[in-house]
Amino acid sequence: MKKILVTGGAGYIGSHTVKELQKNNFDVVVLDSLEAGHKEAVGDTKLEVVNLADKSAVSVVFKKYKPEAVIDFAAYLAVGESMLNPKKYFENNVLNFVNLLDVMKETECKYLIKSSTAAVYGNPTKDSDIPWREEFVSEYKPEKSALLAGKWNSENIIGEDFFQKFIGYFKQSFNERLDFAINHKDIFRLRIPLSIYGLTKALDEFLLSIYDFRYGIKSVVLRYFNVCGADPAGEIGEAKPEPTTLMVLAIFQALGKIPEIKIFGRDYKTADGTGIRDYIHPTDLAIAHANVLEYLAQGKRSEIFNLGTGNGSSVLEVISAVEKASGKKIITKDFPRRSGDAIISIANPQKAEKILNWRAKYNLNDMAETAWKWHSQNPDVF
Repeated sequence: MKKILVTGGAGYIGSHTVKELQKNNFDVVVLDSLEAGHKEAVGDTKLEVVNLADKSAVSVVFKKYKPEAVIDFAAYLAVGESMLNPKKYFENNVLNFVNLLDVMKETECKYLIKSSTAAVYGNPTKDSDIPWREEFVSEYKPEKSALLAGKWNSENIIGEDFFQKFIGYFKQSFNERLDFAINHKDIFRLRIPLSIYGLTKALDEFLLSIYDFRYGIKSVVLRYFNVCGADPAGEIGEAKPEPTTLMVLAIFQALGKIPEIKIFGRDYKTADGTGIRDYIHPTDLAIAHANVLEYLAQGKRSEIFNLGTGNGSSVLEVISAVEKASGKKIITKDFPRRSGDAIISIANPQKAEKILNWRAKYNLNDMAETAWKWHSQNPDVF
């Protein structure tokens, strides 16, 4: 299996994965709308500028290149924005994903690697939930949705009411797709995420189970934890003009691009009062994708894996790592907690280690050093 189509491949994680695949002699084609991606990030790799919303154009790309497998990175991922504009996230992260799956079904492309997220886990219900195990979403059965406050058609909304609006919109959008029926068991797992972003990814995982059972499309879902860092060779990095990730915001402050960075909540029940995340380098993720292609080529079953280091770092520890890498003091300002953010999120990566023979090798200081190197040398991005 060598012919790989990478959707969203001109974006941050996608471009790192494209580089790793080419290093391993895969024949790669990138499909990207360039809404958030950059053609410079993929160099001379074959690039088709197409939006997944245009199903007919996507079909043309499949018929032209006949990919054996797809790696899908095409999604919006800003948690805060998802709570204020949930329909935008539904249309891009769910509707467009169904377009991709349907084209795969029609062209008999049978393998998919899907970028998912730790946001499907929500908040822990007890201390033993952390680090997160993949099985949590099938074991935990909440009676009400954990969705935090957001907006639906300019109406303030929260929890189960928010959830029912969103799931109703899903059902309305696919009212003719009887194969998309959501049962009681599915509702439990969909209630777990705190954010609409996380819910769209949980819906994508649900859809993959349907396309596996009904249409034979085998998939591996990779639940990324918080990605930061840049290519160690300094060729590519997180090239967003308006970044949302903590490490890049800290670097932007160090470079004088923004006056301060916002710390959303210092009242969490953690050692320093700030939220804790498991941070992972994009090169580690890229290596995992190459390993998954080998796994799928062996005819293995569909699976779900966490990709993280298994270690948690607080907001203040990330800022400290950037200060160490840059040699500059980061200016911060405190704000209330942000809707959609979990208190703590750390991966249990043992399943990926055992089955994929994969383990993260970059630590938080490595991430800060590589990110600082790239951003300080590329202040105007590409």
